[in-house]
Amino acid sequence: MKKNYTHGYFLESSRMLIQNSNDDEQISALILAYKVDEQKLEEGLTLCTRAYNVENQQIKLHGQQYRAYKNFEKAFAEVDEVYQIHLKFLKISFEKDTEKLKEISAYGNRSANIPNWFKQAFAFYQNTVVDEEAMAELDSYGITAEMFQENESKITKVEAAFHAHRIKLGAAQDAVVQRDDVFKELATYVKRLRAICRIALKDHPQLLEKLGIKVYSPGYVRAKPKKDEEQPPADGGTTQTAAPAVQTAPNNNKKEKGK
Repeated sequence: MKKNYTHGYFLESSRMLIQNSNDDEQISALILAYKVDEQKLEEGLTLCTRAYNVENQQIKLHGQQYRAYKNFEKAFAEVDEVYQIHLKFLKISFEKDTEKLKEISAYGNRSANIPNWFKQAFAFYQNTVVDEEAMAELDSYGITAEMFQENESKITKVEAAFHAHRIKLGAAQDAVVQRDDVFKELATYVKRLRAICRIALKDHPQLLEKLGIKVYSPGYVRAKPKKDEEQPPADGGTTQTAAPAVQTAPNNNKKEKGK
């Protein structure tokens, strides 16, 4: 069965190692010879608390940016559907008038890049609404000026939702960097303490087990991990990142030709 060593696993195993080293009088007495005193262990516990806090903050901000993206994605899909209808009708009406399509910014493909998509959409609505011939064609399809301008207003709100998501995404990515820095600091501390404990408690396997350090019988040969098994990350699993920056329009796979 595949093992999944999560951040939670790393944090819990680290706290157990440090807390039990501090609480067990026999263990604390044995590691004291290696200059691991109560103050040093308190420093480790403080570091564990910091790691828990930055992990929880990263999870919180990741959730916020994810919800912000889902809100944007839903709103984008709604306005894009109407936008494509408006484009299609005008491309049909002016199929043989390339210059007219260019004048109202309806010529060519729509960009899959979100900032460029907004730029094209606003140019289309702003240029079309002042073109009487284009508006008359839309009206012939049952699209009134009010309906046309309503979608432009909605696109403005969707653009605001996009920027709101970008802000939250930036905060989430900063939280990942902060978390990774603390996790690496804790991983270094734990690696050092675990090595000391292995030496100081080599004659006390039951105490090593109490710290979560596995003890193998003499002559035991540790098998190589199978391909479907993962080993506990030495850095506390700091390879996880926040969601990547969203630059591509959701589900925007339309490949329209120029006219």
